[in-house]
Amino acid sequence: MFVRRRGSLLEWLWNIVQRGERRIIRVMVLASVLLLLMQLSAVRDPLDFYMTVAAKVEAPPMELPALANAEREGVAKTWQITLKATPAAPIRVVQNGTVIADLAKGEQQIAVQSGQIQLDGIGVAQTIRVQVIKKDARLLEPRHNQIIILQGNIMNFTVKP
Repeated sequence: MFVRRRGSLLEWLWNIVQRGERRIIRVMVLASVLLLLMQLSAVRDPLDFYMTVAAKVEAPPMELPALANAEREGVAKTWQITLKATPAAPIRVVQNGTVIADLAKGEQQIAVQSGQIQLDGIGVAQTIRVQVIKKDARLLEPRHNQIIILQGNIMNFTVKP
């Protein structure tokens, strides 16, 4: 008869832990290899991939489809908006560095393009409320009846179809 030596409970637990540890290590190595293979199969040129990601992080592209389409067509699309200054004051309306209107009479209909519009109230001592009283129906911005308050400063608003 064989007499089996009974090991201590501590030795038995230690053997189980070591076998489990070996299995965990094998699974982790296999997972790392699979991850590496998946990344290599997804990316043909790693340098190109990392340069593309870096370019997007450093300067994400601005998506302006309406403006891009207008530029491609060679014709800048214009819309009509009507601004009213209360009280009437010599507020200059500037787009792309060009003064396109003056609100000295109080109310002015203006042809504008997509982009930023500046209301220049520098030199005007009182508080002026400029309201968009009419706009082309296809414009999302500015909102109808939107009010811009000038206190001797420059304020911007967006024209967006």
